[in-house]
Amino acid sequence: MSRWRETFCWVIIVIMIILSANSYIKSGGNSINAWALLLLIPIPISLIVSERSKETKMEENLLDDWEDSNEQFSPLAKQADEPLDSGFDVPIL
Repeated sequence: MSRWRETFCWVIIVIMIILSANSYIKSGGNSINAWALLLLIPIPISLIVSERSKETKMEENLLDDWEDSNEQFSPLAKQADEPLDSGFDVPIL
């Protein structure tokens, strides 16, 4: 479902750019409509980004489930040796 929405948004972006260029050329560079169309391009881009962020969130949820399943393996508790017993000197300040 998101694939057709993304394709539709890209088609809208291309159409807006073509209409903006056409308006700019016809008016000789004095058209506000050409710039207005270019300023509207972020709207379909935001729809594309929002769809991709939904997909990323879904993948992150799957990753969280995978990490939770590894909680049953607990690492062995490591105890550090006493530095004086190991032969290290006490630093003098």
